[in-house]
Amino acid sequence: MESEPHIGDSAAAYAAGALDENERAAVAAHAQTCAACLRAIGQAEETWLALERAVEPNASYVNARRRLPFERRGIAGWWLPAIAAAAFVAGLFFAHRAPESPATLAMIQSHFSHAQFDGTPPAKVIYARDRSWYYVLVRGGGRYDVYGLRGTASRALGTTQPRGATSELFAPVHEPFDVLQLREGIRIVETARIR
Repeated sequence: MESEPHIGDSAAAYAAGALDENERAAVAAHAQTCAACLRAIGQAEETWLALERAVEPNASYVNARRRLPFERRGIAGWWLPAIAAAAFVAGLFFAHRAPESPATLAMIQSHFSHAQFDGTPPAKVIYARDRSWYYVLVRGGGRYDVYGLRGTASRALGTTQPRGATSELFAPVHEPFDVLQLREGIRIVETARIR
């Protein structure tokens, strides 16, 4: 249980150099024990760096090093809340960007198991425990048709697609199969038992 509240908007003020020594020390001390606040400070600092790079340096900037930290960056005091809000929004955008792979999202959002295929090339299936999806990974760039079997019923799930050193298929089908097969045409190449 945390004894201190999170730093909130102080992350942007910290990155802007707008805190006095005591406030800055308090924020730094909290960030040493709170990963979320440390990330917030890092995101605010990245936003500041991007803003600084977007502004052309001029002679008044070079000669203004003795001003207050936020004034040194050419930002008037009334701009600080606006920039803090922009840093917060940018932090939300970059911090909560979801991975683009549906298979990665499925694995992050659920519990899963895996089974090894019996043969060559080496292959594995990772699947949701509730059988809502199956993710087949095969070593090499070959394309294989993937079939799910339950009892005497058989269903085509799709064809693996080459992705670098592997061939992959993500199949969100929500069916409980007993066996998955890799096929080339009508020939069964490998089988994996789903437990």
